[in-house]
Amino acid sequence: MASERIAAKRAALRLRIIEVALKEFSARGFEATTTIDIANQLQMTGPALYHYFGTKDELLFACLEQTLDQQVAEVSAAASGDLPPSERLDKVVRAQVAFELKQGSSAPLINAHLYGPQYLTDMLSRERREILRAKQRALVHLYRGLISEGMDSGVFESANVAVAAFNVLALIQYTGVWYRPKRGRKVFDVVEAQVAAVRRLLGAPIATT
Repeated sequence: MASERIAAKRAALRLRIIEVALKEFSARGFEATTTIDIANQLQMTGPALYHYFGTKDELLFACLEQTLDQQVAEVSAAASGDLPPSERLDKVVRAQVAFELKQGSSAPLINAHLYGPQYLTDMLSRERREILRAKQRALVHLYRGLISEGMDSGVFESANVAVAAFNVLALIQYTGVWYRPKRGRKVFDVVEAQVAAVRRLLGAPIATT
């Protein structure tokens, strides 16, 4: 029993380290963030942090992998069900925009290390980059499937499903970059505005509430 409590405590701390590191990497960039910066935020020592992650590169991979896993899981859950494709896409957009706002600028961080300048992509091994790219492809495939269904049913219009999916993702993922909480600008309103923007992008009627 004691060993289970210890394991649970270690797992919780590991998740907390990833959460703080992702926030620091997203705000400052990987190169400008030191493990001491992260340890200080956690009120840990450097050696204690290295007990969980042997290198900063290992920690970066853990941050990106967990973010993509969580994103794919939440979006996949939103896409399930028997609703028409347009309504399922609305749910997917709501889920991902909410996720992007919660995670801040993690999307640019991920893309920079997977598709950016070589000095950034080289911070991940080829094997790790492919693992993360496969997770991103799963997300793109989900959007392509919904858009294709909507086109088949006549509710969406697009000359190219793949291009439409990438355009939708670009619109959604950038939300976490530009959004800043302001008086009168509620998260709900931003989410619904992005849902409407995606519908316009796909030539679909704007849903009324």
